[in-house]
Amino acid sequence: MLREMCTMPGRLRGRLLFFSIMVFSLHHWQVSATPSEAAVLAQLKNMWRAAPSVVKLWVDAVDACHGPWPGVGCALTDNPTIQAPCFILNVNCTVVSLKIPNGNLTGEIPLILAGLSSLQHLDLRGNLLKGRVPPELLDSFPSLSFLDLSLNYFTGTIPQAQNATFEYDTWTKNCFSSDNSCELAPQMRPIADCRRETSLQLQPCDSWTRKHLLLLIVIVLICPLTVIAILSAIAIYYWRSRSQQAAHFWQNRSPLRAPDVEATPQRSVCKQFTHQELHTATNSFHHNCLLGAGTTGIVYRGKLDDGTNVAVKQLDTRNSGMLINDEFWNEVKVRGAIRHPNVVTLRGFSKGLGGCDPMLVCEYMPNGSVLDALLSDSTPLRWPRRYSIAHGAAVGLEYLHEHCRPPIIHGNLKPSNILLDRDFTARVGHFGSVRVAKVSQRAVVTTLGFVDPEYGVTGKLTEKSDVFSYGMLLLVLVSGRRMLESHPSGKPQLLTWMQLLAKAELAELIDPRLEGNFDKHEVSLCAQIVLLCTRIQPELRPSMSEVRRILEGTMPVPISGSLDTPVSSSHTSFVSMSHFSGSYYGSSDCL
Repeated sequence: MLREMCTMPGRLRGRLLFFSIMVFSLHHWQVSATPSEAAVLAQLKNMWRAAPSVVKLWVDAVDACHGPWPGVGCALTDNPTIQAPCFILNVNCTVVSLKIPNGNLTGEIPLILAGLSSLQHLDLRGNLLKGRVPPELLDSFPSLSFLDLSLNYFTGTIPQAQNATFEYDTWTKNCFSSDNSCELAPQMRPIADCRRETSLQLQPCDSWTRKHLLLLIVIVLICPLTVIAILSAIAIYYWRSRSQQAAHFWQNRSPLRAPDVEATPQRSVCKQFTHQELHTATNSFHHNCLLGAGTTGIVYRGKLDDGTNVAVKQLDTRNSGMLINDEFWNEVKVRGAIRHPNVVTLRGFSKGLGGCDPMLVCEYMPNGSVLDALLSDSTPLRWPRRYSIAHGAAVGLEYLHEHCRPPIIHGNLKPSNILLDRDFTARVGHFGSVRVAKVSQRAVVTTLGFVDPEYGVTGKLTEKSDVFSYGMLLLVLVSGRRMLESHPSGKPQLLTWMQLLAKAELAELIDPRLEGNFDKHEVSLCAQIVLLCTRIQPELRPSMSEVRRILEGTMPVPISGSLDTPVSSSHTSFVSMSHFSGSYYGSSDCL
């Protein structure tokens, strides 16, 4: 061949020599090339070519490393940390990075990736890859320092590579389960998304009960016993304290068991104030502190040194006919010992020595009286509150009649004497004023509210007198302030309302200010109680405990063949409310 080349023309001989050198060079460099990496990239291209990603830009006519293909990074083996263009078939050229994020790649992660053993950077985040990630795949990349497979749908558990050490790796927002395979690992996708996109199967987790069965048994057995022991100790302590208080209370009241009180109890919770203390408390009885006035005196709002608001009643002994003596003050101290949530507490008194008027100091009721509430134009009393007031007044009267020794007769029950505390709880006030004050018969008639017809005959007040007055109070709560108003002729309209009640015309009887918002059963129950309480014969009227039980629904309404309602006689006993000048407890600008 050399002899033939020597006989060739010079120009042709030079061209042939150059071609021979090029063929020899190519053969020398490609003998030890890495066709496995080229094959891996070719297979990946075929697998992912349908996805709208950079894989579509992998063109066969362009060398994967020299082009390079988008997302493929190559380097020479003698300097692998610096990516540089090279030919994929070159023995010193290797793939060091594969970055295809957010490429909509689907299916499982290809195991042929293990053929890219020189990878240092693998980024497949934000795709739709599913299935498990085999740990042996990661062990195929001893030089891998960056791995990001987040935002896919891989399942199973997060693999732990044995031979690879990553400087950065993230598996978040996948569907990997925890080690116990009963719940997803932290920072994964919502379990609903995982179940919708994958065939995720989680094992049932051991419940807290199964894990802590022994502890649960201890809690179930020990805690109730501990609670029972504590409650028993509290009950015993409370019972002993109440027993001691009751014994002390009745011991102090033992001289007062007889109707006529002659001795002062040994100890009393009713404080005696000086006139100066009450003068200071009421800001010198300033008119801004005035709460109201009645036939027995004037009432002011006051504030004691400890900040307690009180009502100070200045008794009018000159015009009311009240007889103030030692018996009166002994009875006052007895009233001061009464403590009940439905009875106004008498906190103290002042004897008014040196020409000063005597005074009584009671709890201050910020919401005034039932009379104030019914006459108010701003906010009418709703039916549930009226029914609650009726029940509270019944409980208070029951306490005075059946739980006090001797029994206490109110004798002056009317809307202005049922007071309302901060929570609109009914509190019976000004009880026993007739018996205590020993007022004249004329004074009694002008101060009593709804008078028992029996009183006009006998001149005596009994518990049944209070029951009658309570029935009239209940009628006022049902019919509203119309009952307190007078007819154009000047006569009270009680007869009209009683006739409506006897005819069971409740639609005409009910207060129109309720606007139809009331419980028909409760209104009917109240109407029946009114008829029972206002019977002409006192012995046919129920006791206050029976009234209370009827209101609570624990006792049926007594059935009677006829109810002798006081239609013909009650109106003669009804006292017009026009002489009232306000309740004893109301709002005030004092202090």
